[in-house]
Amino acid sequence: MPRIIVYAPRLSRERKVASVAALIRAFEESTGLGANLLTIHIEADSYDNTGVGGQLLTDTCPEISEREKQFLNIGA
Repeated sequence: MPRIIVYAPRLSRERKVASVAALIRAFEESTGLGANLLTIHIEADSYDNTGVGGQLLTDTCPEISEREKQFLNIGA
């Protein structure tokens, strides 16, 4: 069974739906196979759990830090 694993920042449900649809189209077009058995797994994680160059993304990029705060407020 084909599987696609996506490692991404936290996404809204709407963006996940759009991403899954786009990945299915790309899979079908590129392989010629039907996507009826294709599994897509989205691994979404907090920017606060990702480090680059020895620092958390939320510490190095103010815009990412703000986006993380907005996401946390939505989930509250």
